[in-house]
Amino acid sequence: MVSCTSSAESKLIGTWKAQKVETDFNENKLTPDMISQVVEMQKQTYFRMVNDSVMTIISKNNTHEAKWSFDKETQTVSYYFNGMGNIPSILGKFTEGKIVSESKTPMGKITIYYEKE
Repeated sequence: MVSCTSSAESKLIGTWKAQKVETDFNENKLTPDMISQVVEMQKQTYFRMVNDSVMTIISKNNTHEAKWSFDKETQTVSYYFNGMGNIPSILGKFTEGKIVSESKTPMGKITIYYEKE
């Protein structure tokens, strides 16, 4: 009998919180206070991988359930919401025990390092 407990998917199950948030924003458009608010908002959002396909995304006043998947080749974690079709959003790459999420916004780039509790 072979156990699947060491699979990448099983390592992802649990609660993940932002431990570090890096920004590369156009500081001519944003004040340091605005950047600080964006960072704090990102740190308040976390997610829980419930099992090998269901996750819960929790933010200050909202909770959303989504489906998630892991691409072993690219080490990418993706998710999609029910009713939104099967169009996935990339959560981030699983690397060195962290999920690293990079986003480009009109303000600039934001990188979030999630660690499992």
